[in-house]
Amino acid sequence: MQLNIQAGKRRKPLSLTPLIDVVFILLLFFMLTSSFIKWHNLELAVSAPSQSTSQSNESPPLLVKLNAEGKLSVSGQTFAAHDDAPLQQLLVDNTDARVILFTADEANIQLIVSTLDRLKRLGAEGVSLNTDR
Repeated sequence: MQLNIQAGKRRKPLSLTPLIDVVFILLLFFMLTSSFIKWHNLELAVSAPSQSTSQSNESPPLLVKLNAEGKLSVSGQTFAAHDDAPLQQLLVDNTDARVILFTADEANIQLIVSTLDRLKRLGAEGVSLNTDR
């Protein structure tokens, strides 16, 4: 009696070419969808308020208020979010004055940091952020 044993079907070897193609497509997708932002540092000077009362030779600080929409108000004068010329003229007129930034509770962190960077760019020397409420 003869047994008819058929050889099992031979499997084809697994090709890595489609897998490599998928990896390259994923790499291309993630490279194109990621953002390439130039990050830079913003230096903030943190100092404790001095207790001396002999500051009569210094000019009073320039109080700048930032609302939630990005508008700045200084001494009752309001500046639009991207109107730099009048704000720069005000900062040039008060070159020796410190600038203290007060923010609205609704202002987000990005708006505050952008405003600090804007004030430094326009020529304000001693910019500080008021953290007291």
